[in-house]
Amino acid sequence: MDKIKLYLKYRKKPYLLYTALFITGFIIVIFIFGPPKYYVVPILSMIIAYGLLEYVEYKRWKKDKY
Repeated sequence: MDKIKLYLKYRKKPYLLYTALFITGFIIVIFIFGPPKYYVVPILSMIIAYGLLEYVEYKRWKKDKY
């Protein structure tokens, strides 16, 4: 559990930046294409994709640091 806490400390600023970019991008896409019929599918797919990328980054960080 300590490794996860260290990793979250290491990635704190990028989390805030990516969250802000995600919300901004989502609002811009809604303005361009109009609101989607169902919000669950695009939000869930972006969360899953971001989670996969974070998992890969965590594995790489853990291999480099430990």
